[in-house]
Amino acid sequence: MLRSITVATLAQSQNRSLGRVLAERIQGLRARYDARLSALRERRRIIRELETYSDDELAELGFGRFDIPAVAAGTYRR
Repeated sequence: MLRSITVATLAQSQNRSLGRVLAERIQGLRARYDARLSALRERRRIIRELETYSDDELAELGFGRFDIPAVAAGTYRR
């Protein structure tokens, strides 16, 4: 009987550890998802704002209308 209690306690302990690990992994995935979603929303906001500028205003900034997605993504190179 003592042995079965110890095994049961060990099994519960391992299940709690596994649950904790899974919860941490899920939280990590959620954090990365939220960060990517936030970055996507920021890129879309930048694109919407830059699309309101005239071609002359964009030229003053040093790029053209076709460069807007690269500017918003942070990959634009002059």
